[in-house]
Amino acid sequence: MFDNWAAWLKWHLDQVPFQILHMRELVENTIKAQDTEAVRVSGGSDPARLPYNATAADDADALYVELVLFAREVADRTGLPSPRPVRTGLWQGRYEPQGLPSCRPDEAYAWASEIRTWLVTLLPDLEQLAADGKLGDAPDHLAASVRKMRGRYPRAEPKFKAYRPRPCPIPACGESTIAPVYDAEGLAGYRCDTCEAQWDRAGAPVEKIPIRERDSP
Repeated sequence: MFDNWAAWLKWHLDQVPFQILHMRELVENTIKAQDTEAVRVSGGSDPARLPYNATAADDADALYVELVLFAREVADRTGLPSPRPVRTGLWQGRYEPQGLPSCRPDEAYAWASEIRTWLVTLLPDLEQLAADGKLGDAPDHLAASVRKMRGRYPRAEPKFKAYRPRPCPIPACGESTIAPVYDAEGLAGYRCDTCEAQWDRAGAPVEKIPIRERDSP
């Protein structure tokens, strides 16, 4: 399935934002359903039954913490500044991060996506660090968490309406793999999954797609 270690790690990193989004949406749906059931069965002796496992919130926190800890390890090993969510987009315990702060599912997705994007840009460095044994079992730990959560909370892969089934305009590429990139505000741009060329929302070539964060209320 994977040509090399970098492809293996990228596949697992790609799963994290959508998996966290999926789990946090399950939590919101559970709360809404619980509120509805509480009204409907008012006066009864039995509590309303939750349609989903309420531990989805804890599991989303656990996966996010795995991503944050991995990103911190990478920042320490490379000496590069980590993305802002690694430093501020979390619920910090006394010694270790505990999970996501109070936030909407789309905010959790945006933070996880920003961390994932930063890590993917460092894949060549990460592959070398892994080969030298400097990342220890951190990549395997993260991959195991991703697979566990995918098994515990199956989700349909996202269907991108903005997907462009046409050849990449880069002459040396030509593959039909143009896919959209989303951020907290919606469509942010497009990226070729083969050659990784990027364009902004208007279709203009860019070196890096600008990722917008949702303004605080």
